[in-house]
Amino acid sequence: MTPIVKPIIKIKADPETIRIVGKKGGDVVLHDINPQFIMATLWWEGTPQLETFFNILELTIKRALQEVHPHDKLVLDYTYTSNDTLEDASEITVEIENIEADGEVVEVEGDIIILSGNDDRGFFKKLTAFRRKVKEPVHREL
Repeated sequence: MTPIVKPIIKIKADPETIRIVGKKGGDVVLHDINPQFIMATLWWEGTPQLETFFNILELTIKRALQEVHPHDKLVLDYTYTSNDTLEDASEITVEIENIEADGEVVEVEGDIIILSGNDDRGFFKKLTAFRRKVKEPVHREL
């Protein structure tokens, strides 16, 4: 009897690159996201940065999984948390909570992505930031 091979998504993030790895059995696919380049481009164009970044992240996860585990519907649940209002935040943490491909739960390794930038808030604003933190759950079906 052949063991059932489950799909896996691995996420590895550092300040320079977010690497999304799709794996199933011997099939492996890598996709990189350069958050600094994306955010700079979006800022320059005046496009909503965070929303567009999340769209790119979601579609990259779907593409990486699609290449090793073809599926029609991807369900992606994650939460993002900022250390201040989204406009003033210097750090946003994204935690992947659940990925399902056509109802099958996908194993996720390395489920936290931290986006960091320069913190130019003043002392008082940093001190009171806990009151303005944003924590938002996201449920997407792609």
